[in-house]
Amino acid sequence: MNKKVLFVVGSLREKSFNRTVAEYISKRLEEKGIETSFLDYSKLPFMNQDIEFPAPIEVEKVRNDVKGADALWIVTPEYNGSVPGALKNFLDWISRPVVKGNFGAPEFVKGKLVAVSGVAGKSEASLVITEISGLLTRMGLNLLEEKVGLALPAEAFQTGVFNLSDEQKAKLDNEVKVFIEKF
Repeated sequence: MNKKVLFVVGSLREKSFNRTVAEYISKRLEEKGIETSFLDYSKLPFMNQDIEFPAPIEVEKVRNDVKGADALWIVTPEYNGSVPGALKNFLDWISRPVVKGNFGAPEFVKGKLVAVSGVAGKSEASLVITEISGLLTRMGLNLLEEKVGLALPAEAFQTGVFNLSDEQKAKLDNEVKVFIEKF
């Protein structure tokens, strides 16, 4: 049975630059026989303890997708130097107990391998990678040490297309190599 990696793209935009990066990584993993899929969490309600038990159906769907994956790979932009709100909301939902009266992250989250990559402007997503790394560690996930942030060229903002350079592909290929060794 193939191992499965679930991609979580921090931007909900259909043609997001980070989705381009995630698709590149996904192809590299599939070349190594690893099954990949992309999480749709666009319909998640805002985290709200008033609706936590029983969890809304969209929350259950997302939790089941995470449960069914052997690892997660988050590819995210920086919004104002931080984690995009939709991504933070997803992480809040999966970190919450699934049984009333339990505390801490559910068992399907604890120890699960998670890789982080991102593309942003001049910061190379370094601010969001640092911030989300702390968050994922506090959630009990097993964070891959190798993280890749890429700078988005100015023309991508003008054309709406992000073409990875050979140097950027090499950085991502190395992250994939380290991930597979740990996986």
